[in-house]
Amino acid sequence: MNKKALDHSVKYINSWLDLRYENNDLPGFVVAISYKGKILLNKAYGYADIDKKVKLTPNHIFRVASHSKTFTATALMQLQEQGKLKIDDYAVTYLPWLKDHKDKKWQNVTIRQLMSHGAGIIRDGQNSSFWQLERPFPNAKQLKEEILQSDLVIDNNTKLKYSNFGYSLLGLLIESISGKTYNNYVLENISEPLGLKNTGPDYKSEIADKLAVGYTRKINGYRLPIDNIETKAMSAATGFYSTSEDLCNYFTAQFVGSEKLINDESKKEMQRTHWRATKPFQNFQEDYGLGIEIEYINNRRTISHGGGFPGFATKSIGDPKDQLVVVVLTNCHDGLSSMIARNIFPIIDYFLNNTSTVKPKHNLSILEGRYVGRLGFITDIIVTGDKIVSNSPNNWQPMQNLESLEYIDDTTFKIVDADSFSNEGEKVIFKVIGSKVESIDYSGVIIKPENIWRKDIKGQERIKLLEPKLDM
Repeated sequence: MNKKALDHSVKYINSWLDLRYENNDLPGFVVAISYKGKILLNKAYGYADIDKKVKLTPNHIFRVASHSKTFTATALMQLQEQGKLKIDDYAVTYLPWLKDHKDKKWQNVTIRQLMSHGAGIIRDGQNSSFWQLERPFPNAKQLKEEILQSDLVIDNNTKLKYSNFGYSLLGLLIESISGKTYNNYVLENISEPLGLKNTGPDYKSEIADKLAVGYTRKINGYRLPIDNIETKAMSAATGFYSTSEDLCNYFTAQFVGSEKLINDESKKEMQRTHWRATKPFQNFQEDYGLGIEIEYINNRRTISHGGGFPGFATKSIGDPKDQLVVVVLTNCHDGLSSMIARNIFPIIDYFLNNTSTVKPKHNLSILEGRYVGRLGFITDIIVTGDKIVSNSPNNWQPMQNLESLEYIDDTTFKIVDADSFSNEGEKVIFKVIGSKVESIDYSGVIIKPENIWRKDIKGQERIKLLEPKLDM
């Protein structure tokens, strides 16, 4: 991998995220990027606590919810490597109380089916109001009772049917086999060996001061803070908390060849496709392995998991081939963590695919930057060697609207490869004084470097129509 191009992409991502935070109404978010286990970016935007004006930092802890499933699946692969179970064993072998289930199809459910969400189990039970904080999450006794009350909702081993109850059941199974509580097992065998000091399986009072406040979406113009809660017997499905750095290190450990947590054969089994997800109204393809989501982003086959918890939306994506990890943690329901994380990879790929190792013919680097029109329309100029493009960065998919600029001379370019409704064939002229761009005539519209625009706009209460200057 071209490390120089990767570093360039991270610099641009940092600038893009600054812009997106300024122009979005999110309490806060943290974004981290790592390469071969080294953190390249780990930055916080916004507030951990809006009311107290506590700034968010990369050290703040987030509830990462269904990331928990990756830890649970890893624990089960460890137990299989130790000869304590086989993932194709029937669950009832280790949880004999399931023999009492009136739906006898439960007897055919295997550990693998539970891990891959292929068991056909109800998602969150018949009373899932704990997600609305209308009841506590169930304890072990309540979970057993609620499972025994619920038949399989579809036939097992036929399709992907996501189930938090299924993974909660796996937590009980780990306890039965290991002789330890689920929470203690994953701390001792996953968090502690990796040195994940800020990662654990369920809320505890000791992390209260480090935990970012989670918020609802805006209700009547305000976001409401949400109480911290324990997930009890459902911690194996949704209880985990973590930080951006810890999750980067954890997903790096999941890459084949890392020699951490489990052996490579177990990792390959977790990361191969077991089921294809059905998404009738989306073109986005997603598969599921064992506790691992598999997403296809550009030409990358990635391993990932997201998490939605009251007040939090989180996402981690790793590319095993390039050993890249992207983590996005947000402290609100509508945090768009998956969209942010997925669209970081196209930015990285643009720089990797368009940066030549050959010395450029022209030194265009001084042209790169963010430029703003008088009414606030934003254009980024991106330079990779002899290639120069513009885009509109103030959205979550900034690489989908690029315009290529064809070189005429060091300050004059022609728009090519543009949208049919744009300005293809027209000129872009940079006004350069010394080594700095003063302004750009972009197809007849004057745009200025962002710092100059901010000076111009400062103190203005209204944008007024400018009268043309008369030549004397």
